[in-house]
Amino acid sequence: MRVLLATDRPDLGHAISLFLSERRIHVVDVVDDSDLLLQQTEAARPDVVLVDWRLGEAAASRSVADLMHRDDPTPVIILSTAQERPRARRSGAAAYATLGDHPDSLLAAIREVGPEPADDAVDSAG
Repeated sequence: MRVLLATDRPDLGHAISLFLSERRIHVVDVVDDSDLLLQQTEAARPDVVLVDWRLGEAAASRSVADLMHRDDPTPVIILSTAQERPRARRSGAAAYATLGDHPDSLLAAIREVGPEPADDAVDSAG
């Protein structure tokens, strides 16, 4: 699965990228503003987009709306704190992950909204 991450916090971007790569989820890019997010979504065609609510409430909400209203919408997961979650929920994202919760909750959200994994176990050679 391919994920695009939008956060302006390098430490968070690095931690999430490392966590996901260890679980065979490829972070195609980490962008630090909403304009780059839209550009990279078009260029990289990720399966899921993770948006840090701290990019700014208006920017995050606008990005979610823009991504959902494309001809080929990309599922968006909002990353927020527990205090930000009520406002983040109004964005209309496909799912939400609370920073500070166990990292497996983020993984579960990605798997919930992302495409079904391909069956790599089938040996085509017979």
